[in-house]
Amino acid sequence: MSLRKCPDCGLDVSSAAAACPHCGRPIRRNASRIGLSGLLVIAVLCAGVLVWRLSSQYDETPQKARATAPETSIAQPSRADEGLTATVGYNRKLSMFRVQNADSFAWTHCQLAINAAGISSGYTHDVEEILPGSTDAALLASAEFVDGEGRRFEPATQQVATLDVSCETPNGQRSYGGKF
Repeated sequence: MSLRKCPDCGLDVSSAAAACPHCGRPIRRNASRIGLSGLLVIAVLCAGVLVWRLSSQYDETPQKARATAPETSIAQPSRADEGLTATVGYNRKLSMFRVQNADSFAWTHCQLAINAAGISSGYTHDVEEILPGSTDAALLASAEFVDGEGRRFEPATQQVATLDVSCETPNGQRSYGGKF
């Protein structure tokens, strides 16, 4: 223990005393300084541990991002103004075509062909009617298409490159060619 001067009377007072024995003034202790510096040391240690833990999570070498093809691809018209206005999509995961008639009239007696060099070759499928509008679009499984020898299209081993559509309309026979 050490002696300090009392701020009021100026006489020596023990650092352990709660008050000056001469004048009775309460003596403040520096315990709050010790407590505050202890808390500061603990806070710095916790912050250091937190920074170390967060930085170790991100030290791993990042994996290269892989570009994957979208599940659904939209056909681009491959022939100029064939007469049918269509939007054709193909979902590779489901192996399904969605053929939307964007004209204001129904298409009837339609023949569709996958990967054809003309409507009569490749894998074909007949559809009686495709109504106009997005809610009446035709949904067709690619496995429903067959070639001239009766073999079904195999989406697991074959790739869809084109879809050709030929239908009767009020304006006569019209067609659409789409490339994926």
